[in-house]
Amino acid sequence: MTVSSPLDAPDAAPRRNKRWWRIPLWILLGVVVLEVLINVALNVGVVQAIMRRGTDRTQLSWQRAWWLWPVGRLHLKGFTLTNQDTERWWKVEVDALTAGMSLTGLLRKRVDVHGIDGHGATFHLEPSPAPEEEPSDPNARPWVINLEDVTLHGVRELDFSRVRFVGALDVNGALNLQSRERLQVDLPSVRVAEGFMEVDGKRVARLEALSASARLDAPFQGEQGYDLSQAIGGQAQVKVDLLPLDWVNDLLGPSAPVSLRGGSGRLDLDVRMQRNTLEPGSRLEARGAELDLRAGPMRARAPWSLKASMDEERPGQPAGQLHIAFAPVKVSGPKGNGVEVPEVALTVLARRREGQPGFDLEPELNVAKSRPLDLRLLNPWLEQTLEIDSGHVTVRSEERSKRAKARKALELRMDTDLVSGSMGKHKVLLRAEVEVDARHLSWDMKELGLAGTTLRLSNVSSNGPVPIRAWSGTFSLPRASLTLSPTVLSARFSSQLTDTQPLVALITSSKRLPAFLTSLLNIPKVEVTGQVQIDERGLQVRELKAKGDSFSLEGHLDLVQGNITGALLTTLGPVTGGIELRPGDNGLHLVNAKQWFAGQQAPPFR
Repeated sequence: MTVSSPLDAPDAAPRRNKRWWRIPLWILLGVVVLEVLINVALNVGVVQAIMRRGTDRTQLSWQRAWWLWPVGRLHLKGFTLTNQDTERWWKVEVDALTAGMSLTGLLRKRVDVHGIDGHGATFHLEPSPAPEEEPSDPNARPWVINLEDVTLHGVRELDFSRVRFVGALDVNGALNLQSRERLQVDLPSVRVAEGFMEVDGKRVARLEALSASARLDAPFQGEQGYDLSQAIGGQAQVKVDLLPLDWVNDLLGPSAPVSLRGGSGRLDLDVRMQRNTLEPGSRLEARGAELDLRAGPMRARAPWSLKASMDEERPGQPAGQLHIAFAPVKVSGPKGNGVEVPEVALTVLARRREGQPGFDLEPELNVAKSRPLDLRLLNPWLEQTLEIDSGHVTVRSEERSKRAKARKALELRMDTDLVSGSMGKHKVLLRAEVEVDARHLSWDMKELGLAGTTLRLSNVSSNGPVPIRAWSGTFSLPRASLTLSPTVLSARFSSQLTDTQPLVALITSSKRLPAFLTSLLNIPKVEVTGQVQIDERGLQVRELKAKGDSFSLEGHLDLVQGNITGALLTTLGPVTGGIELRPGDNGLHLVNAKQWFAGQQAPPFR
């Protein structure tokens, strides 16, 4: 039997004490190892790869990261958040940010980040359909990205493909994205001290100040992606200095017949929106310096103003209105002479549709009566058809009472006094009135659509071989367009004429027809249709057709300085004859007239 010495008993306690000290050391070592593993995982792409497999078209990434877990904050450099749906792609980039983050949330497929403080950010959005993907596992649990209490300082760029903001913008907000379920963005504060708006790389406006709040709530709609049709709400107050509109010319291209100069101004905007719909209280006011518009040989100059508002709904009152005015408007031709219109204004009233979304729009055009314009400025374009010796035209909108029909609210009228001119060696007198239905105006930067225009001629007289005496007629133009460079008027016309005096005068302008034939051709109550084109080289008529009592006519003709060429097939009762139109003489074809006319193919329009 061995008996321990008295000294062995005290040694046991120190050894037990030494074992208790090892526990904190192992805990500290475990924390250090875990800290190392977390930071390695953050920097070698492990976390991004895990999340990428579960978030489909949404990705989080960063260049560098460190995290003193669990007491410190997460630090990220080169942070990027991207999203792709079926129609658009967007990306947020932040140079540097710090945030508090839940590590346990990652185990539940949640990215819970709070207290984000970022510096130096950009946002890019562009149309870009998503590539086809393999169907995801419907039973897989989607990731949730929840960013709370986000503050971004110095957002230097918002790029919406062709439109871009550059400057310094501060944003506070939050984001909640549930993959393939819902996207929510709440921005209670967006502020800009100063910045610039650009279109295709050209600066168009300077933001003097911007204060806004916004919210986006977009549910996921399967293959259509996140539905933004009713997702946006918020309010914004903006003060903008508009730069000259010369930048528009780069968009139009060097060959465009239209150019803009000047027009710089100021814009104040207070907009309120709910579910993508403007709310009462929204206001816009803008005005600018003289805008110089050149269209072909014509030039128009005018200062401009714009007002728009959305008001509280009242019975019988419009919910909103827009008013844009140009005053005064100075229009000039290639030789500098022109006309001044005191004001051209367009007012649009918006009324909510009963029981349906959207608005019914009621536009009204107001053109104050212009000063008389000397029509001789048209001679460089019109002289081959009708060279004007004297005459003036005034421009105005249709005056109407409160009970007048709505279409009168968009009619533009041009009236002349007695115009004197020459068609070759023959003198012509006439008055003209043009009504343009602005509802059908169209514009594609190459031509102006004038469908629905009406031309009225009165007091038409001529001293040709068959004189015209006080004739009048009305022509409807169901299709019409004015090309500006070169200047060409093309139209399809129809008319109910009281008689055919002008037609007979044209046919007999070179050589008199037999007296009995001339009188027979003067037919009352004739319907006339065809296509016409007028350019600097004269007038052309194609598909000309006329019908009356026991009378019909078809053919084509060209008119240049009073000289007429072409071919007509005319039927008077039982007699059908062909008329060959040529300078200095007209030929009659009474035998096999239809066969002769079939061989007279109309040349195409120039």
